[in-house]
Amino acid sequence: MSASSLLRGPLIGTCLASLLYGITCLQAFFYFQTYVDDRRGLKFTVALLLTLETIHVALSIWVVDSYLVANYTNPYALQSATWLTTTTFSVGFIIDLVVYFYFTWRIWMFTSKLWIMIFMVGWRVAMVIATHTSLVDSCRTCTNGVLSSTWVSYLEREKILILTGNTLFIIGDTFSASIMAWYLNKSRDHALRTNLLVNRLLVFAVATGGITVLVDIIALALTLAQPHSLAFTGAILVQTRLYANSLLVSLNLRNANKRAYEDAIHTATVELPMTSIAFAPNSAETARLNEAESSVGKESWHTASGSGNP
Repeated sequence: MSASSLLRGPLIGTCLASLLYGITCLQAFFYFQTYVDDRRGLKFTVALLLTLETIHVALSIWVVDSYLVANYTNPYALQSATWLTTTTFSVGFIIDLVVYFYFTWRIWMFTSKLWIMIFMVGWRVAMVIATHTSLVDSCRTCTNGVLSSTWVSYLEREKILILTGNTLFIIGDTFSASIMAWYLNKSRDHALRTNLLVNRLLVFAVATGGITVLVDIIALALTLAQPHSLAFTGAILVQTRLYANSLLVSLNLRNANKRAYEDAIHTATVELPMTSIAFAPNSAETARLNEAESSVGKESWHTASGSGNP
């Protein structure tokens, strides 16, 4: 396997992830400027996430520089794992973990179903075991060249764990988005403002869940199509950034959802009642007038008839 085929995925993934990092910074800046009265736990989560994202993107650039600039004339270095690669993916996995637990907490707060939280936490533990085992072996690769001297031999030996991790990510993201969409749809009622808010939340849950699942599937497809390449790592780098941005967007959309809800209240209290008032009262009034005219006519006829008798 040539060095270009091996490292093209990490290079493309780093470029795309760096672009998404700019959106992450913008989202974090907007959050701290807008939600100054938010609870400390949320502020700490955003600050921690931004710090981890900064470390992750810096490490990703460092990895690309190490392979493609500092060691571009060293074929053995290009095909060997280093502590930088292991540290980069370890930080990315911590970011995924923070975001996953945040959405688990939100789903539990919304549904109040303990079994959902237990299932999601248990699923994440399985993902931790699979990913941690692969990362530990990668660390051994970096410190001891006896076990796996090149990326190709590492990928061959850990193929099952890598495929298992990708599959668990797909199922976990699909379940999170599906369970949120299911309970949101169940919360509909006959109120216009409630349904409007539910529709907005449904669009967000399906969109963010669908994008992350799509990237998960791309990573799995690349793993299967190019088993001796690091192409799948490009999708993983992008996936980590998408996770972080989905958390920040969910926090920053709260004011927009609140305004939409309030606008729906005004619409419901102004337009709909006026429409009903414009027809129902007039119909009743018309009926009363017709009845009055009819009674007057009958009374006049009886009076005339009575006056005509001797």
